[in-house]
Amino acid sequence: MTGSGGRLDGRTALITGAASGIGQGVAQRFLAEGALVTAADIDGEKLAAAFPAGAERLRTVAGDVADPAGADRMADAVAGPSGSLDILVNCAGIVMYTNFLELPLAEWQRVQDVNATGTFLVGQAVARRMTAMPRPPDRTRAIINIASIEAMIVLASSGHPQVHYNASKGAVLMITRALAIELAAHGIRVNSICPGLIETPMSAYALSDPEKRARIQAQIPLGRIGRPADIAAAALFLASEESSYVTGEALIVDGGYIVQ
Repeated sequence: MTGSGGRLDGRTALITGAASGIGQGVAQRFLAEGALVTAADIDGEKLAAAFPAGAERLRTVAGDVADPAGADRMADAVAGPSGSLDILVNCAGIVMYTNFLELPLAEWQRVQDVNATGTFLVGQAVARRMTAMPRPPDRTRAIINIASIEAMIVLASSGHPQVHYNASKGAVLMITRALAIELAAHGIRVNSICPGLIETPMSAYALSDPEKRARIQAQIPLGRIGRPADIAAAALFLASEESSYVTGEALIVDGGYIVQ
């Protein structure tokens, strides 16, 4: 299939965690920019509802990013039919809120499994296929990992007790930096995006209470909560050749929260 003349025209992309939130926003933007998108998520029913069958340049695949077989299945869903794999956006993630002193090992491990190990497994599955393919002569390939400003700062004092989430997103930053070095020789750029608070189902815990929402919003210099489209725009930049000389970076998209 041909693209739409957009900034990703004709390129193939795998987006994990695509059934909702940031992942869904990225998949929709990439489709609008001409990419052939494979949208992946652990929840097949939710994925089907988000992306009805028959959409042009779209495939869907269900799988768990924390499962090696699931990661391979996602990568094959792109590389098998198309014979190419140009872009990966690792959006799959979970968040839980438990004070450190009560935090059970199983909850700690699940957050690490999805956020850190899932980023590793899908990144490895995709990179193995990318490096086995002929290198495009006119462009780079891109891996984009969704981290968080909470890889850099801790918000436990504002009602976000989540040492496991902080640790997992810190791991995503270092995975990104290490892979940027290892994969550069193959023409693969690896970057991360660090969102602030974004209006998604994952942030409902923090935003459902009007008073808490207003308090958080007042702390953001640009005066509003972020939207999935804000992160999708950043992902588009990092996936396109407009960022062909950018690798190993953490792009903060948070309305100025972290610098105040």
